[in-house]
Amino acid sequence: MKNTDMVKNDIAEIASHLSQMGWSEANAGNISVLLPRGTTFDLGENPSSYHFPEPVRALAGRTLLITASGSRFRRMKRDIDTQIVPVVITEFGTAALWPSAFPAPTSEIGTHIQVHSLSPDLGWETSAIVHTHSTKMLTLSSSDIPGEMLQDAVERAHPEISILMRKGLAFLDFTPPGTWHLGESTRDEFKNANAVIWRKHGILGFAENIEMACDYVEMTEKAAEILLLEKTAFGNFLGLKDRELVNLKEELS
Repeated sequence: MKNTDMVKNDIAEIASHLSQMGWSEANAGNISVLLPRGTTFDLGENPSSYHFPEPVRALAGRTLLITASGSRFRRMKRDIDTQIVPVVITEFGTAALWPSAFPAPTSEIGTHIQVHSLSPDLGWETSAIVHTHSTKMLTLSSSDIPGEMLQDAVERAHPEISILMRKGLAFLDFTPPGTWHLGESTRDEFKNANAVIWRKHGILGFAENIEMACDYVEMTEKAAEILLLEKTAFGNFLGLKDRELVNLKEELS
């Protein structure tokens, strides 16, 4: 595993990339990386805390790096020492602690904590979450098309979804951001998905490393762009036909 300074650099690089793509307006978006067991930080005196509504025992004693509330991706490289927060989960998994000299982690910390809790059962030493407000998927997910139909259309739109995202993706109906409930729902969807779309909000990619988590976001956004272009050019969504999708999955099996 890379040392923590290299992980911080990785977070800053991905944040800068997402900003350049136009997917992180103002302070939008958040990123976190779960560090290997045994990684520790000096919390200092009187650390700040976020207490969980219920214990998350799978992460007891674990440490993660997470972008700060109000941080701007376009400035992350310059603010790397202040806007990426070291967070330590308590011994019994009941709260997150961070040094009082740092700002609070993103308001979506509840989602990050709960999704990372899947990592031990997946056999992952580390994991990463990338959340951003990509334009095309934000547009597509604002439609009245049911989530199941959108999921099918997106997975057919781009063969790379089937090739590189074997679990596919899932759509969650709009839920107020920053809630523990949103984190629970997102965690449950990630049990069977590589990317989760928060309708009218954005995309999350979850993977063993930050590059792959970003890959999942980018592939999902590309599929949304293809669908919107097809709709404009031909009046409807096209994508892989049933026989093409079956042939592709047979080749991959």
